[in-house]
Amino acid sequence: MITAIKVDNDYSRIIKYILLDEEKKECILILTGQQDGEELDGIKEELKDMVGGAYQIIALNRLSREDELFFLWPHITEILQDKYSYINGFLERARLELKGNRLLIEVETNLAYKQLNDEKVRTFIEKELAGLLDEEIVLEVKNGDLLKDIPLEIDKKELENKFLKSRRKKPAEKTVSDNGIIYGRKISADKTHRLNEIQGEIDHIVAEGLIFNLEEIKSRRGNSFYLIDITDYSNSITVKLFPRRNKNLEGELKKGRWIRVEGYVQNDQFSRELVLIADHINDIDDLIERRQDLAEEKRIELHLHTKMSALDAVVDVGEAIARAAEWGHPAVAITDHGVVQAYPDAYWAGKKHGIKILYGLEAYLVDDGEDIIYRPLKGKIQDFTYVVFDFETTGLNSRNDEIIEIGAVKLKKGKIIDEFSTFVRPVNPVPANITRLTGITGEMVKDAPVIEEIIDSFIEFIGDAVLVAHNASFDYGFLKSALKKCGRSYLENPILDTLALSRALYPGFKNHRLNTLCEELGVSLENHHRAVDDTRATAELLTIMLARVKEEKISKLEDINKLSKNIDWRNLRTYHLLVFARNKDGLRDLYKLVSSSHIKHFYRVPRILKSELTHVRDNLLIGSACEAGQLYRAILENQDEQEINKIVRFYDFLEVQPLANNAFLIGEKVESIEELKKINKRIYQLGKKYRKPVVATGDVHFLDPEDSIFREILQAGQGYEESSQAPLYFRTTEEMLEEFSYFGEEIARELVIDNPRKIADLCEDIQIIPDKLFTPSIEGAEEEIKNMTLNRARELYGDPLPEIVEKRLDKELNSIIGNGYAVIYLTAHKLVKKSLEDGYLVGSRGSVGSSLVATLTGITEVNPLPPHYRCGKCNYSEFITDGSVGVGPDLPDKRCPECGEKLEKDGFDIPFEVFLGFEGDKVPDIDLNFSGEYQSSIHKYTEQLFGKDHVFRAGTISSIAERTAYGFVRSYLDERGLMANNAEIKRLVKGCTGVKRTTGQHPGGQIVVPADMEIYDFTPIQKPANDLESDVLTTHFDFNSIHDNLLKLDVLGHDDPTIIRMLQDLTGVSPFDIPLDDPATMAIFSGTETLGVSPDDIGTSVGT
Repeated sequence: MITAIKVDNDYSRIIKYILLDEEKKECILILTGQQDGEELDGIKEELKDMVGGAYQIIALNRLSREDELFFLWPHITEILQDKYSYINGFLERARLELKGNRLLIEVETNLAYKQLNDEKVRTFIEKELAGLLDEEIVLEVKNGDLLKDIPLEIDKKELENKFLKSRRKKPAEKTVSDNGIIYGRKISADKTHRLNEIQGEIDHIVAEGLIFNLEEIKSRRGNSFYLIDITDYSNSITVKLFPRRNKNLEGELKKGRWIRVEGYVQNDQFSRELVLIADHINDIDDLIERRQDLAEEKRIELHLHTKMSALDAVVDVGEAIARAAEWGHPAVAITDHGVVQAYPDAYWAGKKHGIKILYGLEAYLVDDGEDIIYRPLKGKIQDFTYVVFDFETTGLNSRNDEIIEIGAVKLKKGKIIDEFSTFVRPVNPVPANITRLTGITGEMVKDAPVIEEIIDSFIEFIGDAVLVAHNASFDYGFLKSALKKCGRSYLENPILDTLALSRALYPGFKNHRLNTLCEELGVSLENHHRAVDDTRATAELLTIMLARVKEEKISKLEDINKLSKNIDWRNLRTYHLLVFARNKDGLRDLYKLVSSSHIKHFYRVPRILKSELTHVRDNLLIGSACEAGQLYRAILENQDEQEINKIVRFYDFLEVQPLANNAFLIGEKVESIEELKKINKRIYQLGKKYRKPVVATGDVHFLDPEDSIFREILQAGQGYEESSQAPLYFRTTEEMLEEFSYFGEEIARELVIDNPRKIADLCEDIQIIPDKLFTPSIEGAEEEIKNMTLNRARELYGDPLPEIVEKRLDKELNSIIGNGYAVIYLTAHKLVKKSLEDGYLVGSRGSVGSSLVATLTGITEVNPLPPHYRCGKCNYSEFITDGSVGVGPDLPDKRCPECGEKLEKDGFDIPFEVFLGFEGDKVPDIDLNFSGEYQSSIHKYTEQLFGKDHVFRAGTISSIAERTAYGFVRSYLDERGLMANNAEIKRLVKGCTGVKRTTGQHPGGQIVVPADMEIYDFTPIQKPANDLESDVLTTHFDFNSIHDNLLKLDVLGHDDPTIIRMLQDLTGVSPFDIPLDDPATMAIFSGTETLGVSPDDIGTSVGT
């Protein structure tokens, strides 16, 4: 419920009225424009106490009357429906137009017109509006055509889009041409229903929607009907079409196209929900206005996430690249969180659409070189005076919250020589949660001096001492704000952070909070979270820690930072950071960084150490990223100017984003939209100062605004309390220029167009997927395979070879050796031979049985020649090529006409093309089934053959399947008490499927890298599912992405070879001695008699 509250108290000069949205927990202040920042801060604090901390306070200043009406209208509709219940729904669907002091309301039906035009209703609305807008409004009601209108709604995203001017354009008038008829006749579009307006059965309806699911169902009699799921993004519905004369509509009804449907809505007896029965369907796809990029010169998006950003982004990489190409963008960057698994698909999509791909990453950076002491002076540690200080504050935001207590002690040669302690009276009340934490009440500070009255005495107390604090960036941020507020210069004293120092000196501690350190080091801490007590304890800790520093052979103040190398990177904060590969060498370096982050530095997320990044940065471009980046955070936290400058110098380019992306910071970290603008402008100024290009990026997580619901569902499924979405969609050039219009036209163009193009130009067009197969090298493999094959063939078929055998071998060997596949055959041969020597059978499977060379080299037992007889004694052979027999074992028994020996029967008549394709150049895929208990041994043998650093398990990527997505959607709806029909659920499920969840490993696939190359020439590596306990390393890319570039051995583990080995040991019968046409053996597939048991004995009617 949205309630408008007129302000009649002392604040009426500042606030016209307040809109309270109980559902979305938003308190919107409509301002008069006569306030100053300090007054507004006080009001907001009071309101927080009144409405509760759950509400977000949003202040809107100098709105036009049209904008005010936008925010007010939901309140008007609600109170009107309360007073006149028969007005149900009419006003939500009305079209509003304000002309001077006349408000024109167009409604959709004659009934609505009559009810809203009632004098008492009009008077009621006019009175409500006049009271809030402070001017007379005259109401006019009109029965209008609302086909092209969008219902007036107020939700968080619409509020952001309205206020931040990122709304989509209104659709143009639409007409349907004669050739748009799919079925039936041309539809008159005088009036259409939006799908969310369908609440019951309707005798006649015209609706429009995008086809997202299509199913043709055929009856037993051969008749067809169609189930067509459509959406207009307000809701979805299933359209049923029963075409007359069994008309085939294949090719005319297509997913992804918009249609207009005329028919009626009824309750369906099968689905038990409302469906739209179609009488006529028109294609209106060409009439739908889509977002287009009409700028003469286009932007480049440098910050885009795909479905490989696990459970965080819903962008299909192919669709994003197609969209960028459609809009005429010359390039687009891929920057997933911590991974590069979208690269292969991005590469092929880039080639398809002729667009340059920038291969990047949004990394989780750990600044393992962060200083323990800032601005250290030269001199011995023992010679300096130290001032240990601590503030208690009204909150965590140094830009907006206030100091309420100062505690400080002065330390010289390990002794406290002076103290400073005072309460500080804040402008705003002390919040209840701060009172609970610190024990400081409003009563305790009401008579205290304000900060302006004591700042000079505190500065004097500090003098030229080294400042010391536990988590110094927090306290020093508040000190800087206080100095700025009081018009004083910032201090240049050294600043020592005991939090960082304790991490360096005591890496084994469970944490480094002040109370934990006191407990571990035997320091008394009473009244924790009171400034005076905390400073005394910190001073005692400092004395202990400086003694420990001395034990580390460090005596000079400036050398303390050498200890930072001892800090466990797991204890350090992570920041977001963009990294791009400039060239092929940069891509290898990026792959190495990603591998290290997943194998050596994975802790909750894959982390890249700043020291490692610095070491390989020559072929990389490094950007400052989003609000979670180190630069943005330093500005938010009011860090020291010298530290901010140091951060800026590290980056190659800086990044700013649309204001709405960071609107969630309002109320917590910043005061208003204006403050977000100031931060972006500060970043731009820093870029100018240090000659770093500043780029505007969208931080894209979904393709279009309406796709935000999919990410919202995924985040809600992960337990995020606030899952509603910032507008992180792929923006056009015009949309981005509008977002940054507050910079002025010239700078906006620089941010949006010029600088992103400069960054793109610095990156080469990199080929990340090689266009050939790289096999490991085994010297003499070609000759060995050829000789082994021919020698075995002559053993079986004699010399000279029969023509049919010789031709087949010539064909196969030419393909195998000519395409460089001999080493693959030789490797498989060695693996099978090793297993057989160790007493375990190997079963080959799949198309390898179509290769006679594989048969003759012992890789498979299947002989692909036509059915034939062969004499094991004199090499006589007889081939049956007339098609009278399917396979050799089906031939009747026969004696050799040359020597009288019983002939062997073989040949399964499989063409070689099944294995290597019609051109003989398809990469062979040899699947071998080893005994499960022997699999690990054969894997180690592969590593012995090629070297451990050149053999890796084939990696897999697991994404959200349809069933899992359904669970996410169902939970999302149920938790919010929302109802949805099957079509809408299908749409939501479809939008959530395919998003990465985790990684894994192929059950037996091993990737082999040539000895003269590294795995980083092809892919990063990682541990499966980021299991740090596993000793397995897998490819970071899904193995299918590099299937045609590296040798993959399918070294699988199965029970059958193990069971056959056990049976051989038990019976003494070799499996090689059992003929394939043995009647007794074949009989076990149809009965149990051969085994000498009954079905009752073994619980089954067959012996298998």
